[in-house]
Amino acid sequence: AECRVMKTSYSRSSGMRQTAAKSPGPSRRSKSPASVKRSGHYSSAHSSAKSPVNGTPSSQLSTPKSTKSSSSSPTSPGSFRGLKISPHGGSSSNVNGVPESLRCQSPEGLNGNKCSGSSTILEKYKVGKVIGDGNFAVVKECVERSTGKEFALKIIDKAKCCGKEHLIENEVSILRRVKHPNIIMLIEEMDTPTELYLVMELVKGGDLFDAITSSTKYTERDGSAMVYNLASALKYLHGLNIVHRDIKPENLLVCEYSDGTKSLKLGDFGLATVVEGPLYTVCGTPTYVAPEIIAETGYGLKVDIWAAGVITYILLCGFPPFRSENNLQEDLFDQILVGKLEFPSPYWDNITDSAKELISLMLHVNAEARYTAAQILSHPWVSDDASQENNMQAEVTGKLKQHFNNTLPKQNNTSAGVSVIMNTALDKESQIFCSKRCQDSGRAGMEKISAIAAAAAAPRVAGLKTFLPAASEPLSSPLLPVSGSPGLAGDQPG
Repeated sequence: AECRVMKTSYSRSSGMRQTAAKSPGPSRRSKSPASVKRSGHYSSAHSSAKSPVNGTPSSQLSTPKSTKSSSSSPTSPGSFRGLKISPHGGSSSNVNGVPESLRCQSPEGLNGNKCSGSSTILEKYKVGKVIGDGNFAVVKECVERSTGKEFALKIIDKAKCCGKEHLIENEVSILRRVKHPNIIMLIEEMDTPTELYLVMELVKGGDLFDAITSSTKYTERDGSAMVYNLASALKYLHGLNIVHRDIKPENLLVCEYSDGTKSLKLGDFGLATVVEGPLYTVCGTPTYVAPEIIAETGYGLKVDIWAAGVITYILLCGFPPFRSENNLQEDLFDQILVGKLEFPSPYWDNITDSAKELISLMLHVNAEARYTAAQILSHPWVSDDASQENNMQAEVTGKLKQHFNNTLPKQNNTSAGVSVIMNTALDKESQIFCSKRCQDSGRAGMEKISAIAAAAAAPRVAGLKTFLPAASEPLSSPLLPVSGSPGLAGDQPG
């Protein structure tokens, strides 16, 4: 029987009912979203690619099964009962972003996503008001006429994509392939001479931080369920050798269901790519960037785990594990490279040791020793009852507002109560930045980077000054420099 999530409104449901034989695995509260099977064909390069920094992306992982039930909390799996996930058909789409036509060659399109003509999309959907307006795209609400279901229609202006079409093609090709209850779904697409239309799943409930700050109760167990949702999405992506490269709170939207349950959905695949060997493009958001990206030693899937570890840390105290005393990006990167992790009092006094252990394993500077998404899902803090019900809403909300309010602006002109990700792959160009190795010139600069990278080899360095949050000092998440940025396709050693 389907089980209920106890003591938290955040659903750990898979988003679909399993009809095939269940994979063996440890006992859990609910079925893992990563149990979704894919029938599409993937090349051997995708399924077997490994590198020293990638972990074991293609290993087959067990699917936990549920044995626990609850009493009064809403039935979390029930909110997904009507969700049907399209089968994955064979496709010539290249997830690496090799330029290809965005126009579909068949009515069904790829991966069950239908492609429509300009007339048919207006016949199928009633297009409403603008709910988001960004640099390269506008998002409008739309309603499917036959069912009354609400969706988000993202309209990308091709005139603004001139010469950069491959960036959009890469993003869309990945969206076509991914189907998971904790990932925002591409419903269908339409290509015209002037615009690209993407019908996307509409998520209502705000982003990750909105959900915490607007709630009346937020517990460690809620944080555990959020991490479960995120790790489930990452296990699925990493199983396809897809690295997201921009895991951050703004890209995690909260889906609220009619029965009162909630779940996180990951979006914004503008920096995502397939890992077929070490990557070298320095990109991401500074607060969440992994040390191997900064060190330019080559990286893979594990950079997403590092970012998830930073988010987990923030979820439990309201501020990030690494920050600069002077709000300087270079200082922040130095701290990330060394990776000295602390849980300062009094902020962490009431947090379980199990949570601290998991965070330490997710924020291991050595990528090979860092946890995988599957290991996160099997950790007691996520899989069992190791988390607690202490209401820490006020404390965490206060720190979030203090440290992030001015540095994490809301999406431009986004309607209240509606969560849309305005970014496209074109917006992501500003997140590909020159690292200190590029900026420093001469032997002295190179020696400095080498010294920091050497220090990073020891995950815990005693005696290093650690900057803790001051009550009167807001945290700054530095913006990334744009000048001299390489293209997304430039994942080659510098």
